[in-house]
Amino acid sequence: MISCHVKGLQAHVGVTLRLPNQSGLEIEFVVDTGFEGALTLPPTAVAALGLPFFQEM
Repeated sequence: MISCHVKGLQAHVGVTLRLPNQSGLEIEFVVDTGFEGALTLPPTAVAALGLPFFQEM
């Protein structure tokens, strides 16, 4: 079940990433139904997941 709260007419959803041998990493995001671009994660989430950093110029 996904739950959210509305703040300033925007739906905010929280997700907790479960990482091996680490505590959960909670990320809150805003749902935008018209979005067509790239998704982003905070730098702490990228580092915790061991993902490469990518920055479009």
